[in-house]
Amino acid sequence: MPNNQVLKVDLAIKDNILKTYHFTKDVVDIGRIPTADIFIDNSGISRQHSRIERTIGGPYIVKDMGSTNGTFLNDMQINEAALNSKDVISLGKFSLHVTIESEEKSEPKKPAASPDDFDGTTVLSAEQLARLRAEIVNDHSSSFGAKSAGNNKKSKSGSRSTGPSLNQIFLWGGLLLGIVVIGVLIFK
Repeated sequence: MPNNQVLKVDLAIKDNILKTYHFTKDVVDIGRIPTADIFIDNSGISRQHSRIERTIGGPYIVKDMGSTNGTFLNDMQINEAALNSKDVISLGKFSLHVTIESEEKSEPKKPAASPDDFDGTTVLSAEQLARLRAEIVNDHSSSFGAKSAGNNKKSKSGSRSTGPSLNQIFLWGGLLLGIVVIGVLIFK
């Protein structure tokens, strides 16, 4: 059965949200163990404190995993209970505010991206990626003396490219570096 629900959990302490999690998976582990889905590094939290599970075809449930200090749902200590949207799970001094929403509603509207949003990573459209791949193939072919129709095209400025391409420079630079390394290893 496809999961069309998103489990949103706001981890808070004294009504100050520390972190917000979004899950579409069926099992979410909560505890002090670093591999927990919701990791809470506090001595009042057991290594495997609680677990949220989505039942087959049904609602989410929250289970206490034998924790020392217990798991509370809406201020009542539980071993296992059904979980509803707007419920609050309390673990020691931490609270987990739960919201269950459909996948379509949970995806926030993203504003238009600006170049400053990418921290050095360039995102290309499918068309830009296809053009880049074609240019690489053309550059690669021309570096070995093969003629292609793309090599005779004029650039946007109207002049023909007469110098080596960046790919050719890297290819020759890498080849030269390889020869130097081999020479150093042989004559060492």
